Amino acid sequence: MVNNNRPFQGCCPLTPIPKPIKQFPPQGPRGPRGPRGPQGATGPQGPPGPPILGPIPTTNLLYFTFSDGQKLIYTNADGLAEFGTTQILSPNEVSYINLFINGIIQPQTAYLVQEGALTLLTPTAPEAGVPITLQFILINH
Repeated sequence: MVNNNRPFQGCCPLTPIPKPIKQFPPQGPRGPRGPRGPQGATGPQGPPGPPILGPIPTTNLLYFTFSDGQKLIYTNADGLAEFGTTQILSPNEVSYINLFINGIIQPQTAYLVQEGALTLLTPTAPEAGVPITLQFILINH
């Protein structure tokens, strides 16, 4: 039924009832962060990956030099052939690069490797005579 272009349901017209606008008090400053909640349950184990058919062939190349106590940039010319390769490979040609100074692995933020050059990003050079080893790992698929 329609009366004055207004629909009726039963005996009462359907008139939208305006909802009151909620008024919230002003918000105060954010409080301190609460304690961390407990760790959730461990999820189900995923499906097994594809089988590895034997060892994965890899190549491990090492570039060796010794610090002169002053340099922060080392090139292919500084490499010692009697200990390994004299070539500093491009990062695009290898899978992983690790730098060891005096036998201690260095964080990636401490050096930059480009083809033919190793740049130490430290404020001072290692002491004279300290061994520098750049390891290149190639994963051969």
